[in-house]
Amino acid sequence: MKSNFLNALSECVKIDVGIPAVQVAIATFLVVSALAFWSRTQISLPGNRWFTYSTLAMLWWLAAVGIELSVSALPCKVALSQIAWLGIILLPTFWCFFLYEYAFSKKVPLGLVWIGAAFLPSVFLALVMTNAFHGQLYGAGTRLIDDGIKSYTFFDHGPLFFILISYIYLIIVGTCAVAGGALLKASPAVRSFFVKLFMTTIIPVTANILYVFYGVSLFRTDPTPFSFAASLTLVVWLIVSDRWVDVRAISRDLLFYTSPDLVFVIDVDGTLLETNLAAKAFLRSQQSDGGSLSALKSIGPVFASLTMTAKLPDILEVQNGDHHYVARAYPISWGEGQTLLGWTVAFVDVTMQKRYAARAMTAERVQAQFLATVSHELRTPLTVINGALGLLNIHPSKLTAEKSTHLISLALKNSAILAKLVNDLLDMQKLESSEFTLNLEICDVSDIISGAVASMETFKYKGNVKLRFDRKPSGVMILADKIRMHQVVVNVISNAIKFSEENSVVEVCMNAEGDTVQITVKDTGRGIPAGSEEKVFGQFLQVDGSDDKDVYGSGLGMHISRQILSQHGGTIGYASELGVGTLFTITLPIKSDAASGA
Repeated sequence: MKSNFLNALSECVKIDVGIPAVQVAIATFLVVSALAFWSRTQISLPGNRWFTYSTLAMLWWLAAVGIELSVSALPCKVALSQIAWLGIILLPTFWCFFLYEYAFSKKVPLGLVWIGAAFLPSVFLALVMTNAFHGQLYGAGTRLIDDGIKSYTFFDHGPLFFILISYIYLIIVGTCAVAGGALLKASPAVRSFFVKLFMTTIIPVTANILYVFYGVSLFRTDPTPFSFAASLTLVVWLIVSDRWVDVRAISRDLLFYTSPDLVFVIDVDGTLLETNLAAKAFLRSQQSDGGSLSALKSIGPVFASLTMTAKLPDILEVQNGDHHYVARAYPISWGEGQTLLGWTVAFVDVTMQKRYAARAMTAERVQAQFLATVSHELRTPLTVINGALGLLNIHPSKLTAEKSTHLISLALKNSAILAKLVNDLLDMQKLESSEFTLNLEICDVSDIISGAVASMETFKYKGNVKLRFDRKPSGVMILADKIRMHQVVVNVISNAIKFSEENSVVEVCMNAEGDTVQITVKDTGRGIPAGSEEKVFGQFLQVDGSDDKDVYGSGLGMHISRQILSQHGGTIGYASELGVGTLFTITLPIKSDAASGA
């Protein structure tokens, strides 16, 4: 025997399509069918499958509502109302899933899908379809009411109805939370899009609240399915009209809002209409809260020129603190030859370009200095070596033993100068390419100084310049690369000898104080002019850069020494007085835990 539900369906044989409400339902059904077909083709749309499922649930609901409105038998109306619950339960669930994936570009968790789209709807639908046995959805008071125009159904809502409504409202609250969360997190470039997303979600919520709590109906039936259809249609319209997911439109907004350049939109009178985020931050830094843009210190003249002459000033580059900008202005009008409405003014940040240009110029200058220095420093010793060897080769029999010894000495001395130049260049290349490594060990500072002084005893760059170092058994220990530290001390001592007068003394001293040790090298030479530190420690630079100087070198020794000391945690500096001499001071940290055991 057929169940009550199937008996009720068997009575739904006469459908009256002349009823306005039915015609609206049919029209809405056709619209949603078109939406369902369209959504299936939008594979790249985030949440595409849930949007499609929403339209299918909507079609189910509309079909049930439309047929219910068109029939007159009460059992048939109740049966169709029960059938509609499948769409009623699933539609808000699918819509919530769609908004989640669309707004956050993340898949809905699988567990939530099984609970929200399969398990709970199955349980609720089983309870709805068995209402004839328990009567908890629609009670015995469900009846037809004839108001003289058309009969409609009064449903006697039981506890199950309110449980289902509560469940649906729980989903709706979650949906609003998803839409609202997306709105709060949205960047300014897409915020208007998420406002529309939130508003379309509110439409069916509002319609349902008005129906359930205030009895507002459409053709004496629940307006919620029609309002959901309106929301779905709005979504599609906004997508098709490039307002939501058009990458070009969003990218244009992103360019405006996220550009690091300052962008201002002003009218013809110079009144500020809109800014991007960078311009807003700039105005805050200038403590400008809507005052005249022309009064701003750095960029104000650009706005003043536009409002008074409709042209940019002759000087387009402006500076504000450490930043440099180049002004660009684009007129706003309805078309060519039309009345000017305002300007879009952009200040392009060219700070990095100027820094790179300055670096390039510095690199070019250093390269030119390098070529000039190397060619000059190579030419002098090579000329001496070539001349000495030439004389030894051409007239060996005519040269006295003393003369031959002198020529050989000249060749050896200038060969050492060439070797020093080549070594300096190699060290400089290693320092710049991060290939310069240190072999650190515990060293006695006094041993390093003694070794450097001993190696310089034979350095006879100038006549009768003596070295003085009173070695004291100090036991002052440092953690250092012994070879590199020897190189540093030799560089400083050789520098002092080269710039000392004949018959003078270069004094080398060591003094431990606190947790540092100082190595000083003092000469009585010509001294260093004030403000020459960059030349003393620079690359390929010498204090005396003239062609007739009497002291030659790569101009790298002191620069390399500073770099080596920096890697040891040490420093080098000098104090000098013209005509009196120079005192170089090397400072290094003492290895305290090794000193006690030395």
